[in-house]
Amino acid sequence: MHVIPDTRQASKSSYSLHDCYMSGFALFFLQDPSLLEFQRRFQNRIQRNNLSTVFGVRDIPGDTQLREVVDEHSYEGLYGVFGEYFRRLQRGKQLEGCRFLGEYYLISIDGTEYFGSEKIGCMKCLRKKSKGGELRYYHQILQATLVGVGKRQVIPLGPEFISNSAGGVGGAQDCELEAGKRLIPKLRAAHRQLPMVIVGDSLYSKQLFIRLLKKQGVRFILGAKPKDHKVLMEDVEGLRRGGYLQQVEYTDSKKNKRFVYEWVNEIPLNGDVGGAERDSN
Repeated sequence: MHVIPDTRQASKSSYSLHDCYMSGFALFFLQDPSLLEFQRRFQNRIQRNNLSTVFGVRDIPGDTQLREVVDEHSYEGLYGVFGEYFRRLQRGKQLEGCRFLGEYYLISIDGTEYFGSEKIGCMKCLRKKSKGGELRYYHQILQATLVGVGKRQVIPLGPEFISNSAGGVGGAQDCELEAGKRLIPKLRAAHRQLPMVIVGDSLYSKQLFIRLLKKQGVRFILGAKPKDHKVLMEDVEGLRRGGYLQQVEYTDSKKNKRFVYEWVNEIPLNGDVGGAERDSN
């Protein structure tokens, strides 16, 4: 925490960056329902000692000071935390059991909302109107996570915030797909030697995103929903009727179920076979 640049004026800083960030971390770690409740928790001497012992906080910032620092200070300096503990896990060979097909690591990417309100908003908030016309403010994040087949534990990697630079005024809002385009190069830069397989839902089965993955040298497994990829599904159905799909069956005797897997190689994603816009599944 002490290596993160503090861009504030020293003469106007009452609390250290370390105390502000660690107080914010403690707020979420202890799952207090609000910042006010967190402040109340540590009004007595015993609780203040706990905050100092467990989280290393010397001076607890007040409500206003904590909000100003967390809201205004750049979060990018915190990305080093993700890389550091990931390297420690690698050195301790804790990731060996997460290998996929003996060589690769599955990196799942998915967006999630972490704040929403009909009353409180900021310039970086995403905005959405309900069916009743009520405006809703919310924040989302795109999280990349290393997952292992059959493993309950997951390992979060550096996330990408989905937020508007100017509140979405005068242009399109930021979105999960655009955040994904920013996230992938950051992941590759942070883990250059990691043989990763990006796993995403149908949202990411788009030409530009697939090209980005290929350019960054990462493999991928992306979903494709019929309503999102109508041409692709029509081609698959035609190949199925013609008997051109490769197939393998598996029967689970314990559950009394039969599973049928079908696949085809080198099929156009959007029906454009010969043009420059071609990508394949």
